Amino acid sequence: MIELFRFFDKYLGTLLCVSLTLFERLKGFFQSPPTFDPQKIEKILVIKTVALGDLILLLPTLKALKETFPQAKLALLTTPRVREVVEGQSFIDEIIYFDPTQLGSLKNIFRKLREKKFTMVVEAEHYYRFTTIIAYLIGATWRVGFALPWQGRKGLFNIKVPYRVDLHEVENFYQLAIAVGARKKREIKLEPVAVSRHDHEKVRDFLKQEGIKRLDRLIILHPSTSPRAASRRWESEKWAELAEILRAKGFRLIISGSSAEDEAVKEVIVKLNFNPVVSAGKLNLKQFAVLLKKAVLFIGVDTGALHLAAAEGTPVLGLYGPNTPLKWGPYGVRSKTIYHPLDCSPCIRQYQGVVYNCRQNLCVQKITVEEVYQAALELLKSAI
Repeated sequence: MIELFRFFDKYLGTLLCVSLTLFERLKGFFQSPPTFDPQKIEKILVIKTVALGDLILLLPTLKALKETFPQAKLALLTTPRVREVVEGQSFIDEIIYFDPTQLGSLKNIFRKLREKKFTMVVEAEHYYRFTTIIAYLIGATWRVGFALPWQGRKGLFNIKVPYRVDLHEVENFYQLAIAVGARKKREIKLEPVAVSRHDHEKVRDFLKQEGIKRLDRLIILHPSTSPRAASRRWESEKWAELAEILRAKGFRLIISGSSAEDEAVKEVIVKLNFNPVVSAGKLNLKQFAVLLKKAVLFIGVDTGALHLAAAEGTPVLGLYGPNTPLKWGPYGVRSKTIYHPLDCSPCIRQYQGVVYNCRQNLCVQKITVEEVYQAALELLKSAI
């Protein structure tokens, strides 16, 4: 279903965007473009549908928009899969969920958004056309988005923001806020997810049950990715070897993942000579965020959990292959990345709609256990 949706978005969506752009240009012969007036911004809609890591990196931009327009109501249009990242954030006034792959959901959301009469829409997608079409058709006076070439979208924005391939995504997203008056910052800080007392209690009980004490030096290993991103995975044999080395050095280890049935987690577990502590399937995302704060180090592949660890202030060691850490590395914390680009690297370029799932993933396989261990030691000097 996802692939069919992307096919229609690319071809039919591009045709619709180009047609609407021509209509917009014709309107320009008869109407003067609106003059941007910050005082007239009453309702802001930010659109970002995927994915978990992207939403974590977008949160500083949402906060900046709320700080820039304190009088405005800030709403976010997104999908339920990122619920635990965005719910509870004080700078988001309303969250509107929908499923872009369901035609009925698109029709209902379009009607709902028009009724809300947003003054400004900030479209934070890199590639999708349907979100740009929504931003244009719901009637907002100002439409902000990335001016990426060859997508047919940029003509529908009246505040166009250059997209830079040499900037980290946190900083690219933040350009959307700067374009409408947000203050430039020397340092952009990620926002931790909002957690409850119950989340803290759940993690406390989990650690007690697993025999992990407050003074234990805890390292979280995250070999997991979704099946669609399997090319980002490091070999299970290497994860197991690394785990044995770290355990021998006196560290307590937790293997994390998306669920208890996660294939990547299982492949590591069966290769270990000890019974590891596994958090997959036992903690939700908010509780996992609490757990991350208790760790001296997070080691993981390029996935949303890595960005969550960075947002929680945990030192991060990221293992990269298809994606470049220049744009998608851990941001704003004491961190390291290991990356061995090939001639074909990076083969994931979201801003061009290029997401290969290479079966060979030689770029990741070039990463050795020894270099991961040495990089971990450098980050762990204060813990050893």
